[in-house]
Amino acid sequence: MRPGPGVAVGLGPAVAPERLPESWAQARRAARFAGLGPTWPRVVDAAGLGAQVLLADIPEDAALAHPDVSAVARLEAEPDGPQMLATLEAVCRTRSLREAAKLLSLHHSSVAHRVARAERVLAMSLSDPSDRQRAHTAVLLWRLNAPDNWRN
Repeated sequence: MRPGPGVAVGLGPAVAPERLPESWAQARRAARFAGLGPTWPRVVDAAGLGAQVLLADIPEDAALAHPDVSAVARLEAEPDGPQMLATLEAVCRTRSLREAAKLLSLHHSSVAHRVARAERVLAMSLSDPSDRQRAHTAVLLWRLNAPDNWRN
């Protein structure tokens, strides 16, 4: 299935008719992740999200108030914020700056420059696996709860 532009699809598990409300709830959570950023597909199966699906259940006010998420919001508020967030997500979801650069169709030095800026704003080192995971979680929480997010 390949949805058109601006379409996000979430899939819940196949269940007996009496459990359809549960499947529908899982599909709605999965849909919040569909097309979430440059590395997210437009069709997301709830089963494939694993523990990440729990991020969709964190109350919006709590997510947005967290210092890491606030730092991501500041990063996105910069003039090239959307590109910075796309770069940050690509770096967090790939194995190297070169792989992220290829995904974004950028030169690796441009990605390295953006990463250095992001590290200053986030006060994290994206070469550290723990900080990388922390940054990725903050990006997900921001994208799921941003004030102009149609997924809310």
